[in-house]
Amino acid sequence: MSQAAIPAPRTPSSSMNAAAENLLLGVLERLERLCVVYTQELDSLSVNDMHKFQNLQHEKMRLIRDCENGVAEIRTRQDEVALCSPALKERVLSAHGVLNELAIQSQHACDIRAKSMQRIQDRLLYAARAMVEKSGKRYGHKGKLHDYAGNRPMATAINEAI
Repeated sequence: MSQAAIPAPRTPSSSMNAAAENLLLGVLERLERLCVVYTQELDSLSVNDMHKFQNLQHEKMRLIRDCENGVAEIRTRQDEVALCSPALKERVLSAHGVLNELAIQSQHACDIRAKSMQRIQDRLLYAARAMVEKSGKRYGHKGKLHDYAGNRPMATAINEAI
């Protein structure tokens, strides 16, 4: 086979195309880092490590903003991005799909945790009310504890707004 028959590696045809490919590479990098953070978040939720979960939130929010900004820039430069490598565009779309799935899993895990916390709060309120009923003591209008036998309104020490 002659030297001329071997195709040269694909290089951007212009600096504009190179800039668009660099944009896609930057967005891809941020999407992949965000996938890692979501995976760490899911892992921390699965072992109930809420400290680690909370520590990941700042990084996650920063990466989400960065990704949103990158996607907005891709939209404004659609014509340039259309000329980029199909393989690179496919990698970005694939990473976006993985990220979307991880976000759905994270939302589901957070919803489960929130429902669990609500059940615990409901049980605590029920137990507190039962103890107050059993003791016959209630809080008066000025917030002082009194013995009442009647059916006056009562409050518990647990804030129901939680």
